[in-house]
Formats: sequence, structure tokens, C-alpha cells
Amino acid sequence: MKVDYEKAYDSVNWDFLYYMLNRLGFCDKWVGWIRECLTSSSVSVLVNGSPTKEFVPKRGLRQGDPMAPFLFLIVAEGLAGLVRQAVKKELYSGIKVGSNGTNVELLQFADDTLFLCETKAQNARTLKVVLRTFELASGLRVNFSKTKVGGTGVDASMLKIFLKTLNCKHMKIPFMYLGMLIGGNPRLKQF
Repeated sequence: MKVDYEKAYDSVNWDFLYYMLNRLGFCDKWVGWIRECLTSSSVSVLVNGSPTKEFVPKRGLRQGDPMAPFLFLIVAEGLAGLVRQAVKKELYSGIKVGSNGTNVELLQFADDTLFLCETKAQNARTLKVVLRTFELASGLRVNFSKTKVGGTGVDASMLKIFLKTLNCKHMKIPFMYLGMLIGGNPRLKQF
């Protein structure tokens, strides 16, 4: 499942960011600095070419700010934590890769998120719950009209269960992820 967030950087809940900073062991002084960076700025919006009165935003990360990708990763770690808990409780199972069978459930790079799992209906239901929980906590909303589900060697009826449960579109394989083609024949040079 390749997840697309609606206005990812604009919708980050600051309280959740502060919670994650504390949870990851950042000291109060550091959290205070981040809080000051977020709350000390003001913005205005151009309406018909004219700027509005300045206001202080209450959520979101400024795109173009050098700290924004770092702070977004802190927020995204909350999703990784939810997935780890689902795996620990045996509600979600990823896939095994490599010669040593390393379990992989989630790949994240900034706001690019890719879930990997076995084709079991339980995984689809768990993904729905994990994503909804993350939405409520973090402020990041999944854009299900752009989120896609695909699979290799997957029974068509099982793929339909995933598509219906997650209310997503079908993703053709191979697909692009972070500028790389994923899911093709590994023996071909282009892969």
C-alpha cells in the first residue's frame, strides 16, 4: 500500500509533535526551542493578489524550512510505533526479505509511506485502524483517492478485499517509489 497524505506538512498537529519529541527522549529545553520556532512565526495569505492580515498558524510545518523534513520524520515515527505495536500483538504481519528473512512492514521517507504485508484480510483491517488512529493523533489525513494498493503473486479476490477495506485504488506493478521502479523482474538491468 502506497499512502498519500492530504497536505502533509500543512496539517501536522503541534501537540502530537511535542509528544513525539518527548517520547523519543528529547529534553525539555530542545522541545521548547522547537515550540518557539513553530509559534514565533506569522504568515499572511494572498487573496486576489493582496496579502491578508498576518496571523499565527496553529498547526503545520513550513515547507522550505530546513527543519520541516526532520520534524515531519519525528511525527511519522508515531506511525512506525503503531505498526510495531500491531506486529507485537500479532494483528499485522509484514513480509520477509533477504536470505536471513528480515521482516519488513513499513518503509518511510518523509511523507512517502509504503506498507508491506502478507495478503491476509486481518492485515487490511489492521492497516485501516492504524491509519485512522494515526490521523486522529497526528493531524495527518490519508488521501484515499490517491492511496493505492497492489501486489505480486496475490489472489485477485484477496486484492479486492484490500481495495474495498481500505477504500483505495489499484496500483499496477511495477510502480515508482522515491524515483525508483519497484516490483519488476530483479534480473533485468533496469531493476
